[in-house]
Amino acid sequence: MAMSGAPRDMAGQLHELRVRADEDFINPMTDRPAGRHQLDLPELGLRVSLTRSRYPNRPDGVDQYALTVSRPSLDKPPAETEVRILLSTAFGDAAAEAVERPASGALVRMFRVPAGR
Repeated sequence: MAMSGAPRDMAGQLHELRVRADEDFINPMTDRPAGRHQLDLPELGLRVSLTRSRYPNRPDGVDQYALTVSRPSLDKPPAETEVRILLSTAFGDAAAEAVERPASGALVRMFRVPAGR
């Protein structure tokens, strides 16, 4: 665990975000629903929200991550280059399997990425 205030690289931050989402999925809290884990990445000017769940939300659903990417100011949608950097840093080879959920005219971009890799 990084010390408070110590600089952390983007890959490390994204790894920690995934670990929190994985932990929520594997060992859900009984006193609250699983949460969306959020992180601001000033390096890219992006805000990332991540959850891990089954889709559809039932026992036979596909285990996957739901990733939402936006700009903290919500002034314009994230660019393709920024999103690709984020996906490859967060998911490695599984980034190629990310499927964007259509959201015409939206200021956020949403993806589903297979989990378990």
